[in-house]
Amino acid sequence: MENLKLYAQLCLFRNNPLELPRSVSFFQKNLYFYILIELFIQANVTDPLEAMIGVAIETVLTLLFVAGLLRYKNAMPGFIAAASSFLLCENIVASFGLPVVVWLTSTDDLLSYYLMFVLIIWDVAIITYLIKRILIVDILFSLLLASSYFLVTYLGSYLLMIII
Repeated sequence: MENLKLYAQLCLFRNNPLELPRSVSFFQKNLYFYILIELFIQANVTDPLEAMIGVAIETVLTLLFVAGLLRYKNAMPGFIAAASSFLLCENIVASFGLPVVVWLTSTDDLLSYYLMFVLIIWDVAIITYLIKRILIVDILFSLLLASSYFLVTYLGSYLLMIII
């Protein structure tokens, strides 16, 4: 529970992901929850088989992106902490986003679109913050990399789904 409190503070732009405790068990739990919550979200907008394949691709691309950041910094021993940071923050945003996605797909209320937009901006800000703290770079470069992360992870997953 202590790890959860420490890592959750990242969503409020506190702590350094590489200085947080490393726990393979915590990483695994976040990975399982990430897969589960993403499946719920994807299954709400597409068929279950496509959702499973899409989530598998997104998960692999997310972990590869984190590994690429750490490889660039020559900090691969921090993979568990950094990957846990990305996954937990994505899990928190997705937990808020799941009811909004259900709302979006069942009604056409303008407020649901505004809420989704706010959650997307928050997610981009969190990933920007994580990259900034991991690579120790300026905010603009972090934002560029965060944008790349979303393009690679979500657009890349979509494009791979089309190919498959």
